[in-house]
Amino acid sequence: MLLNVPVAICAIALAWRAIPRAPGMRTQERSRPDIAGGVLATAGMTLLVFAIVRTAQIGWTAPATLSALAVAGVLLYLFVRVEKSPRRDPLLRLGLLANRNVTGSNVFNLLVGAAMASCFYFVSLYVQNVLKHNPATTGLMFLPLAAGVIVGAAIAVGLSSRLPPRALMTVGALTTAAGFAWFGMMSADGAFLTHVLGPSLATSLGFGLCLGPVVSTATRGVAEEETGIASGLLASSRQLGASLGLAVLGTIAQYRTGSSTSPGALSGGYGLAMTVGALLLLAAAATALIVVPRSQHDRPQTSTPEQEHGDPYDA
Repeated sequence: MLLNVPVAICAIALAWRAIPRAPGMRTQERSRPDIAGGVLATAGMTLLVFAIVRTAQIGWTAPATLSALAVAGVLLYLFVRVEKSPRRDPLLRLGLLANRNVTGSNVFNLLVGAAMASCFYFVSLYVQNVLKHNPATTGLMFLPLAAGVIVGAAIAVGLSSRLPPRALMTVGALTTAAGFAWFGMMSADGAFLTHVLGPSLATSLGFGLCLGPVVSTATRGVAEEETGIASGLLASSRQLGASLGLAVLGTIAQYRTGSSTSPGALSGGYGLAMTVGALLLLAAAATALIVVPRSQHDRPQTSTPEQEHGDPYDA
């Protein structure tokens, strides 16, 4: 993880020097940075994930769990209140969520991110702890999953001119859910071809179908000056989904496994987590069908900050 620090510093330096200052920056230069919003959002979500992870050891009804969840809820409520304030440039302008493309794609992304992060985790544990392969062999067994994502993404590009993003997102989520349901049949006497390779191909093809369409949908109909916020929100929703999904599904797997470390108990816990992941993907497919609009418009569908609060520099 420490290797990411110099990479990020280099990216910041290159962006500072290479990206030209956009015209019309007067309002943003005079606005106050949303430090309070960033602190509240980070603290609230961190505490929420921490509380969920701890339930595997102390339970959902423990005072520590209930207290942490309550404090996390208060912090996130305060974040919403801060974002409504017109006195600073918000970290997330809440009016942006009135765009169904933005809301639908982010909910979809959160659910898919929750499932996929858990997939890599539980499948690797299954291959090593149940099928008894070493870490190097386990890494090689994941190559078909990576290749399948590339193939699925290429298919999505080819179909994008004939099918709307909503259709590709729905088909992709359903295909990925089928792969997760297949993973859910893990057993102590499983084999690579039937319990790893097959579901990996189905999961990766479906996930690849989702990638391009959800990115294009997340910024559809967004005002030009807010495309960066919409893009950042999409990245945040995937990371948030991964954190919450792994915490919740890990707790479920631990509940099923208990204190046993036998192959049968472990495969049962991992399989249950993957089955719940399939349900999350079905919810993602339903989100794409219900929330994401059928017709896509390129014109802005949400109000700008100036329309909501008025431009303070017009006077």
